[in-house]
Amino acid sequence: MAIRTVVFDVGETLVDETRIFARWADRFGIPHMAFFGTIGAVLGSGGTLTDGFRLLVPGFDLAAESARWSAEDPGGEREHFGEGDLYPDVRPAFAAMRGSGLSLVIAGNQPPEAGPTLTAMELGVDGIGISDDWGVKKPEPEFFDRVLSLARDTRPGVTPGEVLYVGDRVDNDVLPALRAGMRAVLLRRGIYGYRHAATEDAARADAVLDDLHQLADWIARQN
Repeated sequence: MAIRTVVFDVGETLVDETRIFARWADRFGIPHMAFFGTIGAVLGSGGTLTDGFRLLVPGFDLAAESARWSAEDPGGEREHFGEGDLYPDVRPAFAAMRGSGLSLVIAGNQPPEAGPTLTAMELGVDGIGISDDWGVKKPEPEFFDRVLSLARDTRPGVTPGEVLYVGDRVDNDVLPALRAGMRAVLLRRGIYGYRHAATEDAARADAVLDDLHQLADWIARQN
């Protein structure tokens, strides 16, 4: 079955989050090496990003800290991304995929601000879905129900088996997308991607790839 629609996660799929994490480290006065090393060690032992933050900053509460940061620096970048954070392969790979007739959609776990930011980038996508706008987030099945609805809105008649979800995590991206009947690619980059690509469940993905240029070539071969 040919792939007709490709849906992309945001963080570490399209957006390099290095500068975001560096700003968090700077906010707490933690050297970058210590910050990234500690977060990586926590993730490697099965913990979450929140666990890592709380190890570094006891009592850390994301919502409360984000609100404080926003009040202190309302015009700053804070924990948000911008044009400069896009991975360099996004625009050329998107152009190649659009040129081959694919519909492109973005859908990820993001705050409401992400939608307008992505829209302003004019990436040439057919639809954008944001978890906080939907009121449901990955890996919940309802999120992927919304993904499929968005895919059908942008390409009427597309079936789940013709939709490919691309993300950097096995737990949040690959496995729930497969359960929803979609195909799935694991992207081997970012704070989760390298770790998850080394797990047994990574083999359940249709492919494990290093960048979006490889993705465009792989889809062309599949189709």
